[in-house]
Amino acid sequence: MKGALLLVALLLLSCGAPQPTLNSEGCPIDDEAACGIAVEAANALAAKDAGRLVELSRTDTITCSEVVRDYFPGCAKAETLEGHGLSDAELTVEFVDEDAYEARVDSLLETIIEPVEILGIGTCGPDEPGRRTYHVAWTSGSNLGSFELTYVDDWRIALTYFDSLANWESQQGDPLRNAFCEAGRSPWRDPPATDPAST
Repeated sequence: MKGALLLVALLLLSCGAPQPTLNSEGCPIDDEAACGIAVEAANALAAKDAGRLVELSRTDTITCSEVVRDYFPGCAKAETLEGHGLSDAELTVEFVDEDAYEARVDSLLETIIEPVEILGIGTCGPDEPGRRTYHVAWTSGSNLGSFELTYVDDWRIALTYFDSLANWESQQGDPLRNAFCEAGRSPWRDPPATDPAST
């Protein structure tokens, strides 16, 4: 019942609402550079611009001996994995080359039910270069996803998550608030009101 109510709420939100056009002013984190990429990723998603999302992404390299192999199925066949990361509610990570990644992003965008709602930005890990990541979390219809940003010289999308809300609910309680390092608890802020006397 809880899942059905959440699905109805999401579908109601998608009816008649405008597509979001975000700017950094309402970004809920203090890192200006990360906010800039988060804004670009969110707006590219809303515009269904696969090419721009690919441009905002980077490949990653995983050494299997340094990770929990259960989350990286490719480690059954190789000791090093490289490519663009894709994941789902079970948090298993698949690495694909750029052509396959763009095709998967295209496929994801085809499932988008407008409008996209940006839930917020989740902050993961300590505030240290190379260890902190940010999740740009969003919903569309009955689906929940996130772009995880990592820093290597600059902020880029390193891992894309996407699955049905029902599957996320089967893995954790209240994913709209708790998934992706509690992104839903750190929502995009409304811009400050303008004082008419100052205009």
